[in-house]
Amino acid sequence: MRMGARVLLNTIVFTVSLCLVSGCVRLERSYPDKRCFLIHLSRPEKASRALTDEALRVFTFSVSPPYEGKGFVYARGDNRVETDFYNGFVISPGTMVTEEVRRWMAGSGLFGHVGDISAYGNPGYLLGGRVAALYGDYGDPSAPKAVLKMEFLLARDVSAGKEIVFENHYQRTISLDRGSAKALVNGWREALEGILQDFEGDLRDCLQGP
Repeated sequence: MRMGARVLLNTIVFTVSLCLVSGCVRLERSYPDKRCFLIHLSRPEKASRALTDEALRVFTFSVSPPYEGKGFVYARGDNRVETDFYNGFVISPGTMVTEEVRRWMAGSGLFGHVGDISAYGNPGYLLGGRVAALYGDYGDPSAPKAVLKMEFLLARDVSAGKEIVFENHYQRTISLDRGSAKALVNGWREALEGILQDFEGDLRDCLQGP
């Protein structure tokens, strides 16, 4: 290598090294922090007397495949759906919703006891369901919405097998004042509370009979 070329090469290497040390060249890239959320409901105190002394066993709610992950799901319009890597639930949606349903039913006063799948050896009633949709609707960026759809099925454990007592589906669409992740979670919380209020009322009428 010629002396002039060697000097030029050494000069370039020195200049790049100096820039790296002084901050002329930034190799780091800043990314948003991941944020995790949880839907947690509060409700009025438990009724003083249960409608029935029989126990209720709550099975884990399933979730439709597009919404079963922890990352938030957004509908953007034109059939475009996106999953948010940076904003999501701290636990799976199925586990989270099941726990809120269980807690809500325990405070409803409809049953003598409420527990999970292994809580009671021979419960009188069995409750299961599915989260059919759980997403943020941003098809119109100026009018974002939180969407939640759920299905419930209550069965009774009788000697002849399982007897379906009640089944229904519910939907809530909550308008948001802004499109942030926090506003979306608050919208889902409001939607879940409204659905459980309706479900509890319908179930009470069903168990009380005509």
